[in-house]
Amino acid sequence: MKDGISHEELLVRFLDGSLSPSEEAELMQLLEQDSSARESLREMSEQAIAVADLERTSVAVRAETARQPQREPDVDEHAFMRGFLRVSFKFVLPLAALITLTTVVLQEIISKAPAPFLKISKVSSASHLHTALGKIEDQLEINMPVREGDTVESRSCDSWLVLQLGDKSHITLAGHSYLQNLEKEEDSVQLRFLTGSLWADFSQEKEMQSFTIQTPTCSIELKNAQFDLHTERFFTRLRVNDGTAVVTRLLDQSRSEVHSGEQIECNIDDAAVFESNEQPLPVDHWQCQLLKGPDISLGKVLPSFENDFANIKAEPLPWKVRHDKHIMLYAVALSVSRSSDQPVLLQPGSTLRYYVSYDEPDRVRFGFSTQRIGGVYAGKFETDVQPSQLGPAGDILEIELDLDAFWPLSPQLSPRPEGLEVSDIYALTIKRDAGLKVHRIEIIPPNNSSSNLD
Repeated sequence: MKDGISHEELLVRFLDGSLSPSEEAELMQLLEQDSSARESLREMSEQAIAVADLERTSVAVRAETARQPQREPDVDEHAFMRGFLRVSFKFVLPLAALITLTTVVLQEIISKAPAPFLKISKVSSASHLHTALGKIEDQLEINMPVREGDTVESRSCDSWLVLQLGDKSHITLAGHSYLQNLEKEEDSVQLRFLTGSLWADFSQEKEMQSFTIQTPTCSIELKNAQFDLHTERFFTRLRVNDGTAVVTRLLDQSRSEVHSGEQIECNIDDAAVFESNEQPLPVDHWQCQLLKGPDISLGKVLPSFENDFANIKAEPLPWKVRHDKHIMLYAVALSVSRSSDQPVLLQPGSTLRYYVSYDEPDRVRFGFSTQRIGGVYAGKFETDVQPSQLGPAGDILEIELDLDAFWPLSPQLSPRPEGLEVSDIYALTIKRDAGLKVHRIEIIPPNNSSSNLD
């Protein structure tokens, strides 16, 4: 800063009306480039308004006092306040006069900012927007911008949201996912995907030359691609269904190209082979490996049972039912896509088998999320089972449900689950902590199931 003048001093002198023309130009450039400086200017203006209000109130009090019979006080208890107001009045008047100018300047700066490239297109259930200024917006609306530095979060098992990039590209976030908008340059978009699952279609976006997505383990450069991405703290899996991606492993800067129909995995093991492979053919059966832990998205791991049964207790999860009301869910969620090397396909006649227990009888909601094979997000499916259908509290209960028992949360995406890939699966209770625990979950192929729950 010229002549050693700090940003704060520039702002104060601007409000005091004592800046030189060159300093005013310097401040205008600072406000245009630095969002924190604009926020500081807003706060200082608001403080000026508060002091001005104090002055107006004090003037009214003095006028009213003048109309009252006078007395000679032993001590002038108002002397300090009068002295303070005489000093502050000289400062407040030019400050207040510049408040309108401040507002105009800020509005002009905002109006010059380019339209947000990333915005919310669809939203469902408990989702938040964390702004770069530290604010949390939980009333997400269609066309709400996601600006540089903002992070969108889908918090619930059954939540999902769609982000629009440019005119024709979309990103869909599953539940328990975090995506941050880093920046948009002239010919590229940079995002940071912290955890969760997403599906993206950039194949029709011709304006951008490249997209860069950073995960905890790798950096992914894409152009005109359709893909799905699953990531966590130490692991990333990318499947490219159309187009090409270049993936750089952060650990050692190894690079690998991933073409249409291929996938690649990236973790923190530098001994692991880092190269793309053909996407494996789907299977129609799956059993979670709860004792190994990596497929647990939500839930507290407790000491295990015998006979290879795990013991995963439901965790509390706030869920927004409307803008002014939240309820509490108690849920266990497992990632099928992260625990299986192959896509898990639901066939006509497939069943889902849950092994659960609870401490107190309560209704249990079972659900799963889906995507299209070689495609994008396809919606969630759920069903409720009453305590009378579950069995006694304290026992490990085997609950088998066929696909007809589940209803679609978004029928416009897919009215039926048959032919879709399962990406995650969950069980929960609503409002009440019934001590729900999940011990094992299986997807059973047709003609290989035992008895269905009526």
